[in-house]
Amino acid sequence: MRIAWLAAIAGLLFGLVAACTPAAPKLAGPDVVPGGVPLSGEHVLAPGDEFELRFPFYADLNDRILVGPDGRASLQLVNTVAVGGLTVADATKLLNERYAKVIHDPQATITLRAFAPQQIFVDGWVANPGLVRSDVPLTVSRAIAQAGGAKSGAHTDAILVLRRTPDGVVHYYQVALGNYAGAGGEDPMLASYDVVYVPQNLFGSLNDFLVNYVKNVPFYVNYTIQ
Repeated sequence: MRIAWLAAIAGLLFGLVAACTPAAPKLAGPDVVPGGVPLSGEHVLAPGDEFELRFPFYADLNDRILVGPDGRASLQLVNTVAVGGLTVADATKLLNERYAKVIHDPQATITLRAFAPQQIFVDGWVANPGLVRSDVPLTVSRAIAQAGGAKSGAHTDAILVLRRTPDGVVHYYQVALGNYAGAGGEDPMLASYDVVYVPQNLFGSLNDFLVNYVKNVPFYVNYTIQ
């Protein structure tokens, strides 16, 4: 499954370079915290997620489903259905539409039973830079802790988060973590495949740093699951 998630970083680089100069963080809206990093939105189904599918009038169709590496679920009667990238509500609606073609009034419900491990890449002035995985949602501080913690002198008031949104655009945000989310600190939730960069020195030019950094990103992430 790991291989299915890994692909050339070219997609990430293209998305960032195509935007020429990275846009400034968007600080408005209901899904942001001070500093501009969006909170994780409603969970969307992803490879490795497991959900229970239940029918009130068709107990023989009840099943526990694992979302495959391609984002599809193998189901009775309706074969495979692409659910990757859908919220539970949207997936429930889709499956009811599919089942309504073969049974009367399916009224199917979905209950998430297990989440795929979250994957975050932590880089920069930390003890053990690299890919970290977690079975529970990570915040910036938790991700850094899993990477061994920030080294002495790290500028945790100027942490960068890179995120590619479903529209294919790479955004960057700056987080002032403070004393690990202490007074005045920010510690937003992360989404899988975010990049967290902890700087040793303050950026002379953030744009120049980003342009040079993405040329040497030492890992590969696939964002193709929609």
